Amino acid sequence: MAFAERRPRMRAVLALTALLAVAGCYEDDDETLPSSSQTQQENEEVSDNWLEVLDDETPVAFIVRATGEPRDDIVPLLEQAARRYRESPRMIANRVVQLWAEIRQRDGVEITVTSLLERLNEGESAPHGGSLGSVVQYYRVSRLQGADHDSALAAAMSRKAPE
Repeated sequence: MAFAERRPRMRAVLALTALLAVAGCYEDDDETLPSSSQTQQENEEVSDNWLEVLDDETPVAFIVRATGEPRDDIVPLLEQAARRYRESPRMIANRVVQLWAEIRQRDGVEITVTSLLERLNEGESAPHGGSLGSVVQYYRVSRLQGADHDSALAAAMSRKAPE
């Protein structure tokens, strides 16, 4: 068979291969967009559990609103955490409320935000070079690796900053 005769066959084989490859990539997912009310509701849920930079609400008021715990119990613990960790009080409040909700919902552990703050304030110095974000992330990774709540929190609080 001459080269000129094989050329159309090669094109047909290449076209068929490309067509099958593209067809194999198709996923039969529901690609409809969520309704605007559903998106709005999700955005409201996120904003209710996160204190934005420009929000007028104080970090203490945010924690009280999100958790229902007494203001007088939260104030000294948040002040201690603000001295201990390098994040701002706003970010500490965000991380603590987020972790508190996650522990209760995903891990099924009944914990108060004040007891969580007390645990995060334990020890002479802050772990992870003073980063609460690193403590929270280490906790999450430990939980995903199978550690129970107390073990994961103890491990996160005992970690030193990477060299």
